[in-house]
Amino acid sequence: MANILIINADPNLKRHIKLALPGMEHFVQYSANLQNASAQPLASKLDLVIARLVADDDQGPEDLVDLRATFPTARIVVTAALHDSALEGEKFQRVVRELQIEYCLLEPIETGAMLQTIQSALALPRRH
Repeated sequence: MANILIINADPNLKRHIKLALPGMEHFVQYSANLQNASAQPLASKLDLVIARLVADDDQGPEDLVDLRATFPTARIVVTAALHDSALEGEKFQRVVRELQIEYCLLEPIETGAMLQTIQSALALPRRH
């Protein structure tokens, strides 16, 4: 059983995650944003964090830095709705690599891709 935190999920992402998790017994929590999530005392006990990045909400690579700093031991999956060409390029990919974000899925996301990504992320060794 894994402890999973979903941050900034829109209804479509919530639906994909619910479809991807049936039969798996995980403790899933939701947070409206990173600030609310970081106030929770469970950061060190999380196995997986799935965070939705939306470029048109003034989020950018700096938010990935905050995400990794807040959850240093969790495996991280970022789903990205990138509507800003500055974020779609090499800078964004470089930040993802440098912060050792395990997976980055660009929207739109298929349910099968979400399922495979969650299973793959949970199979990775826990970060230290």
